[in-house]
Amino acid sequence: MKLIESIQILTRFAKQIGNRAELIIDFISGEFGSSISHKQETLINSIVSMTIIDSVSFIDEYNEVLGVKTEIEYKDQIKILKLINKPLLSQINKWKDLKSMRNHFLAHNLRQGKNGEFVLRNQHIDYNAPRTLFDLLLLSNLVQFTTENINNEFKIELKIHQHKTPPTISNINGLSDKSEVSRITIEVLKKSNELKAKHGRTYQFSSKKIVWNEI
Repeated sequence: MKLIESIQILTRFAKQIGNRAELIIDFISGEFGSSISHKQETLINSIVSMTIIDSVSFIDEYNEVLGVKTEIEYKDQIKILKLINKPLLSQINKWKDLKSMRNHFLAHNLRQGKNGEFVLRNQHIDYNAPRTLFDLLLLSNLVQFTTENINNEFKIELKIHQHKTPPTISNINGLSDKSEVSRITIEVLKKSNELKAKHGRTYQFSSKKIVWNEI
């Protein structure tokens, strides 16, 4: 059922965004400490990036699928639902460059336009998109309340189809042992070093290695 699939997709994005908002609150409240390490900074940057990426995906699903590609018998009901949600979505849409920021900085390759210009070429970059952790909290709130209205509107339909949960992604072919990580890493580094020597290159790998005793 396309309606249920769309609601499941929207709810999944909303839950992920909400979980990250809780981490943001932990950071703001000082649970990360008075100063942050490079690791913590990386974690926060990842939270910010994935919140924006998932928010754009949420909006795309909401605008382009829910009520557009879902079953015709729910069209009028969804039209009313979207009227109810209009203040929430209008607030999100005030960040007019949300999708551009996702495209240029986060999901793609720091290039824009037909000629693929480097987006960091200019000294001053000004996107109308969430900038602060508090912006992200507001964005999360708006997504959560929008999703709550959706789930309440179709409570009966969801209850009927509640057994039809989204499939999980299998990890049957994934690595499960750190020795395999080491073996494959050593193999590819050895091959790369052989090619360096063949072509007269003397530079060495210097990236940080995994500290296995911490895993």
